Amino acid sequence: MKETLRIAIRIIALAALVWVFNQIYTRFIWPTELAQEGPELQKLLRINDSCDVLYFGESSNVSYDPVNDTITTSISGLIAELVPNKVIGDITHQAYHGGIYLPLIERIKEYSKVKTIIVTLNLRTFDQACIHSELETALQKQALYYQNLPPLWIHLRAALNHYDNVSAYQRDYRMWKQWTYDTLIVPGIIFPFPTIKTWCEAAKFPLADGTEDMAKRTLADHYIKAYAFVMNENNPRIRDFDAIVNVCKAKGIQPVYNILAENTEYADSLVGTPLSQLIRYNRDFVINRYRKRGVMVIDNLEAVKGKDYTDQNWTTEHYNYTGRLIIAGNVAKALR
Repeated sequence: MKETLRIAIRIIALAALVWVFNQIYTRFIWPTELAQEGPELQKLLRINDSCDVLYFGESSNVSYDPVNDTITTSISGLIAELVPNKVIGDITHQAYHGGIYLPLIERIKEYSKVKTIIVTLNLRTFDQACIHSELETALQKQALYYQNLPPLWIHLRAALNHYDNVSAYQRDYRMWKQWTYDTLIVPGIIFPFPTIKTWCEAAKFPLADGTEDMAKRTLADHYIKAYAFVMNENNPRIRDFDAIVNVCKAKGIQPVYNILAENTEYADSLVGTPLSQLIRYNRDFVINRYRKRGVMVIDNLEAVKGKDYTDQNWTTEHYNYTGRLIIAGNVAKALR
């Protein structure tokens, strides 16, 4: 009995000591660490009491044409101008995706003013290259800092690399494995090659001298690597967006999924109809899945013309003012 009491006293003393350490850490050290490691959480906690709508986005939200744009307003800023009766705030960070938005959305206060969230749904973040990007380790560390856990515990986990801390080599291996073995099968679409690897290996844009137009070929291969995947419920990004729906239901928030514009015009001209058909198939999968679950899904997939993308030699969702205004207009119309 005495031994049991001594053990109980030690456990209580240890728990009290940990609690005190956590309180000290939270007050004096945590704010600085959070500002460095998880900056968007501080902004979220600061603005979620004053906003009716929160826009979650990545670089597409704030990118612009540095040469020709005289108006550089972000997509979320343009939405705010078009819906003046709502206070709209944004959480924007380069390379973020559904898996990083999720822990931030979980941190929206139960009693906050926020009634609607607009979540950027970037189809390219569902591909193998993005899922296994070497950036993912740093992003997962940030996601750890967004979780609703004791700050001292978060610090210890980060210090011990106790998160999705996969090496760049292993991520690259997983990507190449999927490029090599994931077979492209979609009813109604006839693919010229069964995998990304074989599709990229095929000759493209032959010239009279027996060589290839390497600029066009390289860009075509970028489009294949970015969009030649078949969306299904096992995709980790789908699981992230499913979880966001559940969190929103629990908090009484209306989720709005903003499907970003992708350059299907260039995908079709450089690679061919099968790729543009596949992009539309993936878009339809998202629309059908989430509208059934009560999500307002805004389809901007083909809303922006190829000439209005600021990156003409790469696959991104960066638009000039015309493109940003079109996307913002469609979102604003849905909100109204």
